[in-house]
Amino acid sequence: MATPQDQQLVEQWRSIQNTYFRTAGALDRALEARFSIGLTEFEILDLVADSTDAACRMKQLGERTPMTQSAMSKVVDRLEKAGLIARHSCEDDRRSLFLELTDAGRTLHGEAAVEHRALLKENLD
Repeated sequence: MATPQDQQLVEQWRSIQNTYFRTAGALDRALEARFSIGLTEFEILDLVADSTDAACRMKQLGERTPMTQSAMSKVVDRLEKAGLIARHSCEDDRRSLFLELTDAGRTLHGEAAVEHRALLKENLD
C-alpha cells in the first residue's frame, strides 16, 4: 500500500511528465511547422552551437543528450544530409569525429532558437 509520501512523489513525477510532454509537443509542432525540423534535430543543433570549442566532438555530444549513440548518429546523419551540420575526422585520433554547424545550420539554428526560447518561456513560466 502506498504511503502519503509515496503518493506525493508519484503526483510530483506525473506533474513533471505532464509539463515535459506538453512543452515538448508544442516545441516539436512549432519547429516542424516553421523550420521543417523536429525537436530532436533542434536539440542536436543547439548542443553543437553551444559547444565552447570551434567544433563539437561527437563523444561530448553523446554525454550531453539522453539519446543512444545509434539514435544520435541517425539524427546527425539527417542534419548532415540537410546541409546543417558538417562532420570532420580528428587528425590526431581517426576514431573521433567533430561536428560543426554549416552556415545554413547556423542561420536556421539562430532563427529556430528564438522560437524555441519563446515557447520554453511560455510553457515553463
